[in-house]
Parts: sequence; C-alpha cells; structure tokens
Amino acid sequence: MVAVPSESEKLVGELGRIVLGRIASGKLVLPVMPEVAQRCLATIRDPKFMQSKLTADLEREPLLAALIMRTAMSAANAGTNVRTLDQAVSAIGQQRLKSLIVEFMTRELFRSPNPRIQAAVKNVWQHSVAVAVLARDIAALTTGANSDVCYLAGLLHDVGKPVLAAMLLEAEKMLGKDRPNWLDIGVWTSTIDSTHRKIGVALAAEWKLPEDVTAGIRECSEYDSANRTGAANIVRFANALAKREGYTTGPVDAADIDAMIMIGRSMIGADDNVIDRLVEGLAERVTQAA
Repeated sequence: MVAVPSESEKLVGELGRIVLGRIASGKLVLPVMPEVAQRCLATIRDPKFMQSKLTADLEREPLLAALIMRTAMSAANAGTNVRTLDQAVSAIGQQRLKSLIVEFMTRELFRSPNPRIQAAVKNVWQHSVAVAVLARDIAALTTGANSDVCYLAGLLHDVGKPVLAAMLLEAEKMLGKDRPNWLDIGVWTSTIDSTHRKIGVALAAEWKLPEDVTAGIRECSEYDSANRTGAANIVRFANALAKREGYTTGPVDAADIDAMIMIGRSMIGADDNVIDRLVEGLAERVTQAA
C-alpha cells in the first residue's frame, strides 16, 4: 500500500521546491551580516589595516565587544594583561577576530520565537558547537591545521538549518492563527535535513567565507581523499564524533557513524589516545563555548 502524504508534508515539500528554485535562480533572500559586523570584517581585510578604526567600530556593538574582551582574557590567553578593547584586539589577532565576528553574527540565526521550532533549533546549535569544539581540538592534536578555521567550519557546517527553519516559521505565520500546529516536527526535521546543505553553501558564498569553511558545509558524509587533513575532513570527523557522543539533531545510524569515525581516524591520523582526549570533558567545553 502506497503511503499518502499528509497535508503538512505536501506543504513542506512545496516549500522545499520553492527554496531550491530560488537558490538556482539566485533569488533566495539570505540573511545578511549586521552593518557593524560587515564594517569590522572589511576593516580587517583592508591591506591598510587600521586597528584604531576596528576598535571604534567594535565599540558600536557592545555585545560583540564583550565577546572579544572575554576571549582575550580567557585561559587561552593566560598571562595577557588586557584592560581595554584595543589591547584585546591586539591580543587575539586578525584571524581569530574574523572567526569571532562571524560566530557572533551566526548565533542570531539560531533563535526562533516559536517554542517548537526553538527547541529543535537549540539542538542544532548545540550540535554545531560540539562539532566546532571537536574540530578545533582535532586540528590542535593531530594535523596542525588552522584551528580557528576548523572551529568556524564546524560551527557553520549546519548553518542552513536555522535559515530554513526561519522560512518554515514564516510559512506557518502566513497560514494564520487558526492553524498553529500545522507542521509535524518529524516532517520539519526531515525537510530541513534534505534541503539545508544547499542553503548553507549559498549563505557561505553570500558571506564570502573561506573555501575550507564552505567545503565543510557542502558535504559532511564523504571524506575528501585529495585533501586528507584539510578543514573539511576534520569537520566530517568531528561531526561523527559529536553524534556518537549524543550531540545529534535527529535519529542516527550507529553503524554509519562508526564507519565515519574509522575512516576519519585513518585520514587524519587519530589514535585511541587522541580520541579519548577529544571526548573527555566535551560537555563542559560545549557549555562554555555556547
């Protein structure tokens, strides 16, 4: 007997086709960086970089400034005498600053006023943070790849999910108050899982993210044998480890996860000792990062 799609499945399927069509035609309206974040990144990329200009821009966004001060004074910068925002900028360095600015802006995508959607999106954020933390630590313990790039790639590997979640929420609002629970959460999850990668890649292009970061968004299920220790492979390995440790956004295939970990170990060169160090205290590290 052939299953008949429910009304919500039909509506979500149509929305998925609309989203993919807009991506293909270049008409999908994607989130843009806040004006202050855009200015800060432009200043950092300027060959005639002026730290005083960057500091002045950061002062216009108190929450971002607070994040940078907290990072500069964290354990990673122990011993650094940081009392001003200008000192914090000097202590962190340009590469880490770029990552912090994009991370700050990304957090806003992982919020929704809808309690059902927010609960699901919270899981996406926690999974993303777990992958980011693991990717950063894998780089530090194994390949020597740029840990900040790996962290950012891990954080953004599922960035298309909250973007699509927001679109689904808007569709719900358009249906009116008489149908507040039209969308089954299982259908919501399956729709996002099947569509979010293309949206994430489009968003990476819009924000002009590094190719290593974009590659981590583009494909998380297949390793790249041509770039065995690249950031994208590190994110794939971190993604599998995070899921094994319980940071998931839906049902997982344990055998598939084990296979991804086994292949990743070979690609990256991570033995049992390294893996034990990676997962030890993971929950605490994720809580601190989130």
